[in-house]
Amino acid sequence: MKLNIEKLMDLYMGSVYGLAKSILINTGTEQDIEECVQDVFIEAWNNIDKFDESRGSLKTWILILCKYKALNKKKALIKKNNIIDIEALQLSSKEDIEENILLKERKDEVIEVIKSFNPIDKEIFLRRYFMEQSIEYICGYMKLSRQAVDNRLWRGRKRLREIIEIEGRRHINEQRG
Repeated sequence: MKLNIEKLMDLYMGSVYGLAKSILINTGTEQDIEECVQDVFIEAWNNIDKFDESRGSLKTWILILCKYKALNKKKALIKKNNIIDIEALQLSSKEDIEENILLKERKDEVIEVIKSFNPIDKEIFLRRYFMEQSIEYICGYMKLSRQAVDNRLWRGRKRLREIIEIEGRRHINEQRG
């Protein structure tokens, strides 16, 4: 079969678009998603000689390209949207500043707890709560049942809650002492 870029797009557009959208849905616009999809097909076409059939199917290779393109685009969009306009900032009270510092510390604690999860639980948790993927998508992607994914998410949330409560009590005791 002679393959050209149009044929490549006809074969894999739905899958590539679906994956890009699942990663960029809450970060980018429809235009960002379409731009990512175009970039994937251009890169695939320009690097088709790097495709190794012995390592997997063409579809898998293109979806891996898509995943990395979309994640890089998501990082760039987050970075772009987190630019702070210093002139728009208002001076905060001492209590607000202390609260913001505590929130940052708590966020760091949560990240450390998530890093301690086993690899499957960590991936499920990150996909659900950081990449904001649907549970159905995660089930299909990871080839797990809905019950298995729900259980792993529930255990992760429970573990986070327990650690946050312990840290909160520790912080209160430090304030008193």
